[in-house]
Amino acid sequence: MRCHTYTDHAAALQFITEVGYPVVVKPDSGSGANFTYKVKNEFEFENVLKNKHFHDADFIIEEFVDGIILTYDGLVDRFGNVVFETGHRFEQSIMNVVNMNDHLYYICLPKIADKVRIAGRNILKAFDVREKFFHIELFERRSDGEIVALEVNMRPPGAWMPDAINYSYDINVYRKWASMVVKNIVYDQPDGKYFTGYASRKNHKQYQYNHDQIINQFNGTILYYNKIENVFSRAMGDFAYQFRANTFEEVKDIINFIQKE
Repeated sequence: MRCHTYTDHAAALQFITEVGYPVVVKPDSGSGANFTYKVKNEFEFENVLKNKHFHDADFIIEEFVDGIILTYDGLVDRFGNVVFETGHRFEQSIMNVVNMNDHLYYICLPKIADKVRIAGRNILKAFDVREKFFHIELFERRSDGEIVALEVNMRPPGAWMPDAINYSYDINVYRKWASMVVKNIVYDQPDGKYFTGYASRKNHKQYQYNHDQIINQFNGTILYYNKIENVFSRAMGDFAYQFRANTFEEVKDIINFIQKE
């Protein structure tokens, strides 16, 4: 995906001319899609530049990609070998979730597609990553299914995603990381057993089913639920549930039940 670090107005407009509208404008340092905007024309671009969060701050302009986000997450040892790998599927645009104050869902997958593995490992090799957690975000383009690189993070995935990994694989991913770093002990890649879902709710929305109905409907399937800290709630929801099931379809049914308005 082509991107441009904002240096001056003329250079930014030249980049936009090359890639065409829409583009995405966002801070160069940030998380959770805060202050991230899809810009459809020059009038909107000029208005975004007036946002106080972009004054005297570094920001970037990205080519817009229409797709879902597939992550490549795991551990790489001191020799650059991937010793654990998994992935998550985000079918919503996090940017839209934040800007529209919507609820969010995502799913931890027990298996990852070969194209995600190949792209992720090529990125790790290019950056010569060693002895770290990694969290790589990729677009799967809707038009042709091709993988487009979005973001590279040399850290564990955020929020409740490490817990989702543990639930999907019946492991303790932090213990795996500590054994790798402290003792150089590497375990075999475990088989994924479950699809683990995350579904949040927003306080301003009216939902069809209340909390007790959700727990009663999915007794034994809901693994955890809690309020979300205010600092994260714009992207992650005000209240969230984590759950697992044997199939993707079962997890989607639970998500739809929790978020039905």
